[in-house]
Amino acid sequence: MTRSPFWLLPFLLLVLNSLAAAAEPMLLTASAQGKTMDQAVAALNRAIVNNNYTFVRQQAIDSRLVPYAQEVRSVRLVYFCNFAKMDRALRLDPRASQMLPCRVTLVETPTGVDLIAVNPAWASQNLPGLHEPCRELKQDYLAILEEATL
Repeated sequence: MTRSPFWLLPFLLLVLNSLAAAAEPMLLTASAQGKTMDQAVAALNRAIVNNNYTFVRQQAIDSRLVPYAQEVRSVRLVYFCNFAKMDRALRLDPRASQMLPCRVTLVETPTGVDLIAVNPAWASQNLPGLHEPCRELKQDYLAILEEATL
């Protein structure tokens, strides 16, 4: 008794389709080799302004969790925003507030500073109304990270 392998066809099509779709990475990363934390933060702030964003604030990763004198100085969070893009995203879908303002985490390493951001295109994969604007935001992140690490 031979079985027809046609039941495998839908499964194979599903697998091929998922392979064809480019998966978004969860994190966007860049490395500022040979820079100190202060130099990397200054370069990131310049890149933010040069890409039409506004610096919002920076803080230690454990800010307000420990006394100021005990804060970790080797990990910083930098927040920034393009308020016109933020307004447009929030009008499309209020869930965009989960990703705003934009933020980059800077981690000091023995060779320099690593810059890490959550990929908004990855975070919005299941939000059809926001996915395209988040893909554009991803390109902005990449431009900012590239400029900051030159």
